[in-house]
Formats: sequence, C-alpha cells, structure tokens
Amino acid sequence: MTPRAYSLLHDDALVVRADAGLEPLVAPWLPLHAAPTNATRGDGALIEVVTSAGSDEQSGDAPLLQLDAVRAFAHDEAVTLRGLSSVRGAVALDARRATIRVPVPGDPRAAGDVYSMLTLAAAFLLGRLGGALVHAGGVVDPDGRAWLLVGDTHAGKTTTCVSLVAAGWRYLADDQVVLRFSDAGEVEVEGWPRRAHLDEGWSDGIVTRTRGVVDLRERWGDRWMARAPLGGVLLPTVRAEEPTRVAAVDGATAFTALVRQSPWLLADRGTAAAVMPLLRAAASLNPRALVLGHDSYARGAVLAERLGTVVG
Repeated sequence: MTPRAYSLLHDDALVVRADAGLEPLVAPWLPLHAAPTNATRGDGALIEVVTSAGSDEQSGDAPLLQLDAVRAFAHDEAVTLRGLSSVRGAVALDARRATIRVPVPGDPRAAGDVYSMLTLAAAFLLGRLGGALVHAGGVVDPDGRAWLLVGDTHAGKTTTCVSLVAAGWRYLADDQVVLRFSDAGEVEVEGWPRRAHLDEGWSDGIVTRTRGVVDLRERWGDRWMARAPLGGVLLPTVRAEEPTRVAAVDGATAFTALVRQSPWLLADRGTAAAVMPLLRAAASLNPRALVLGHDSYARGAVLAERLGTVVG
C-alpha cells in the first residue's frame, strides 16, 4: 500500500508520511486539522515514518536535549534520536528531511518514542523553514488577533483557552502552535489542535485535580481557526487565592518565556539568524502577565472582561 501523507501547515511546507501499518503510531500525534494530501513542496520539509530495522549504535556524546524519554544527539548538519525502544530517528537539517525507523515486530514502548520523535523532528525542521514550534496555546480575540498563552505545564493554558472559547472567543490550539512571518511581515500563528486535557470539574466550576479529555473541535468546531496574525503574548500563572488580573511585563520577560517553551531552537545554530528575530518580534507585541484567580475559573466572561482592556 502507498504510504499516506498528511500536511501539517496550510501551505504544505511540512508533511509527515507514514508507511502502511504504522498509522496507528502516528495518529495520536497528528494535529486534528491534518488531512491526507498528495501535495509536497520542493522547498518544504518531510518527515517519514518507515518500517525498518533501527541501528543499535550507541552515541558516546552528551545529548543535545531530551524530550520525555527521547534524547537528541548532534552530528554536524544532522540530529539522531534515541528513546527507550528500538525505534530510531534521524533529522537531516540541511536537506530538511527526517526519518523515523520502526522495527517489526513493534516494541511496546515504541508509541511513546514515536510521539516524542515526531515532535522533535517537526520542531527542528520548522526551524529550518524559518518558523518556530512553541509549547503554547493560541486564542483569537473578537477582532481576529491571536494571543499566545505561554507557560509551563499546569500554568493554566488549557483552562484559559477553553474558558475563553466558551465565552465566544475563537481558538487555534490549546498546547502547541507554530510561529512564522507572513508575506506582509507580520508574526502569524498557526495552531496544531489536539484533544485537550482539562480538569473534570471545569463544567461545574470546581477543581478536582483529575484531568479528562475534551475535543474542542468536536464541541466548538465553528470557533476553530487555522491561523491568525499575532496580537500579543500572555504569560498565565495560577494563583487561586488572588483576583484575576492582567499586568504589563517587558519584552525580555516574554522572549525568555518563548525560548523556554521552544528549547529545540537553541539546539540548532543554523536556525538562530532567522528564528530569534521571529521570537523577539512576537515578544514585543503587547506582552502581559495573566494572574488566574479562582474568580475566573470556568468563567470565560470574567476572563474576557479582564482581557478587554488589553485587547481594546
């Protein structure tokens, strides 16, 4: 059977292609908007997930970085990826090609390794395309401008995203976005939506500390947008005992937060000249700290009101 390919960006600049039989390993990672495609750009980037014996060679070097159990090792213009399983990955940076090799029969630990390798491969290749994969949410205000929600896990990104969507805002994604310069020179945000992990008590306005899965596109599909120009950067922090408020921060603080949520960009020197100006431009757009108190938990109208002074 012919391998099936999926476009990850609106202009087909990044495509992932999986051998028949390996789609169940790739499907959990694919953003919900990814659709089968036959289109490929000659100047774009490609990730291939293929059935092949992995190499057992060990690297004596220190890893460049680590995502979950997968470690990345640098070799000139290439990056190799190793995890807990026998799956192996390689990213040819200059050629903008990545290959993830999955042995058969499959290792039970392969699923986790493939997921992390796809994230790292996509991140490295996006950097070579002049873009940045950022661990951040993206919501869209009533004027059509995107606002990044940038912070560590449990900073309140998903809760803020879902609450604002329920209040009528639109959204790009709750946890992963791509930044690129548009043809007009604006910073543009493209969402990679996946099923969100949200406190099971959100609908009732209570905190259970047990997370369930919510499909935002299934529940609010008409409020999803593929991409939008960037309007600002929000740095959320949960402080339940304090009132929800928005405070100004400087661009350096926002830039540091963006770099922290895209560590792969620091691992490839070849991307610095193109991507660091992109992050600096994003950080300069209305950076704000967003303190999330219990008064706005599951109350999108309250959040929208607090943000209204900034958005307006």
